[in-house]
Amino acid sequence: MTIQTTTQNILANASAAAEENANFEGFPPLKECNYTAEFRPLQYGTTKNIVKDEAGKDKVTWSDFKPIEASGGQAIVRTDNNKVLGIMKKRYAIANNPDIIVPVQECLEDCLPKGAMNRIQLKEAVSDGGAVARFGYHFEGLGREIRQLTKVPTQLNFMVQVVNSFNGQTAIRLQAGGLDLACLNGMTSLLELKAGTWGHTAGFKPEYIKPWLIDQIAFYEKKVEVWQMWANREITPEQAEKVLTENFPASKSEIARAEKKGKVAGEIQSKMARSMMEQFESEVAARGQTVWALYSALTFYSSHNSELFKVKNSPEYAQDVTTARDNVERTLIERERKVSEIERSESFQELAAV
Repeated sequence: MTIQTTTQNILANASAAAEENANFEGFPPLKECNYTAEFRPLQYGTTKNIVKDEAGKDKVTWSDFKPIEASGGQAIVRTDNNKVLGIMKKRYAIANNPDIIVPVQECLEDCLPKGAMNRIQLKEAVSDGGAVARFGYHFEGLGREIRQLTKVPTQLNFMVQVVNSFNGQTAIRLQAGGLDLACLNGMTSLLELKAGTWGHTAGFKPEYIKPWLIDQIAFYEKKVEVWQMWANREITPEQAEKVLTENFPASKSEIARAEKKGKVAGEIQSKMARSMMEQFESEVAARGQTVWALYSALTFYSSHNSELFKVKNSPEYAQDVTTARDNVERTLIERERKVSEIERSESFQELAAV
């Protein structure tokens, strides 16, 4: 099946809003992620000075700075606000967000019919002052409906996102998936198709993204069929609990506390597994008692900083401003990796294999 045939099939099932529109005006520009970074030399002080601070106490300062050789590391600095994003060695290559998004935009515009380009929505976020960035688009004109057991459908928009970092926390990672628009509380969850990963090395070229992205556009149609099968496949609470308990095992401290209360192996469940079961029950009310509800509970966890799944020390849930950290998006990216592992696990595949 050619890419043109595949995208035509997708549009045949898309929302009524996906009408032909030859006057595509372009993608929404990056905002929060529209910054660049550059290497700057590190320096060290050679003269130590003892001065008094405002409280009259001794404070050490340095002067007569000399540069450190680039082979020993360089600072990666945002050019718009001079914030240091990381310190990396010479082999590391900076890939700036505006440079990465261009081949993604070009490929999407080349491969998708104009009708799919209606009402494109930008989605972007950063962590650690921009050291980690995630940005991309979802397409209302490339949506598919999932029919759930509750008879209440949900809409999935095709979505492409880039994960990038400037401190070695992650490689350049391109995600393709569906954005579920009918989650609880009106929120959205990313359902990942596959991810392509490229390292921050001097050999990386943004055009490497295009062949991978073409494959993902074609794969979207098949993956939606799988999700629909999951939406029709009923499971028991015990089956869901088995998946969650195996993939969110109790910690040593949780086991020790449970054993003091007289519980034995097989009866001990982690707090995380209990929270996931609570979310699963909420999803069941909206979607039916299915594999799809179980998967939606997992993607809710990986997509939201919520009361049930708090990001520790995030601004929303930190005990005070002094302990708050700019860590939400980085944490959600880590959670997505966990959900991908669970999806591939034997216990989940026993329920979900098609």
